[in-house]
Amino acid sequence: MPVLDAKKTYQNLLSKGFKAAQGDHKYLEYYFNGRVIFHTKISHGEKELEDYHIGMMKRQCKLEKNEFFDLANCPLSASEYFEILKKNGIITQNDLDAALQPISTITSKRKPKKKK
Repeated sequence: MPVLDAKKTYQNLLSKGFKAAQGDHKYLEYYFNGRVIFHTKISHGEKELEDYHIGMMKRQCKLEKNEFFDLANCPLSASEYFEILKKNGIITQNDLDAALQPISTITSKRKPKKKK
């Protein structure tokens, strides 16, 4: 049964675009376009991640088991992970279009305030 080093996995996920979040465990959040897409966690004091924890984390990270191992062990880059999320429909073309839209375009779509 394969295991992952918890500390190394935490550090590697941070290097792939996850952000540390506050909580009673080591929470990691994955953001896109200013919003949390999903999160995962590693318990404090956890030295090794065994099959159960790996299964939970891979589902939370929207990956297959082999992909999660690659993400946690570094063969899978942040950009490759992003491409998997796009391919699997987690991040859609509409999300990408909104992220690439200039701020002036976004603010110009607001309705003008009514005069009293």
